[in-house]
Amino acid sequence: MGTIVHMCQSITGPLATFKASDWNRMAKAFTNDDGSRPTGEQVRQWFVDQLAMGHEVIPLGDCDNFDYKKGCLGHPKPNTEEDAR
Repeated sequence: MGTIVHMCQSITGPLATFKASDWNRMAKAFTNDDGSRPTGEQVRQWFVDQLAMGHEVIPLGDCDNFDYKKGCLGHPKPNTEEDAR
């Protein structure tokens, strides 16, 4: 039996290195609650807000076992025939 670990994104990395054009590109991956797309500046501010809450990483996708300092804490992978080999 193995473990599945979801990917996460650093908060400080983009804040330290991204230019406005990078934030605008990243904004395409986000959706506001009302279904609209945020601006790059709104996404940058959201990262600032996450950092202010003490978060160091954010999940990339759904993860029900996530720590905002360590990332995904892992999920048991179901046994398969391949595992038995």
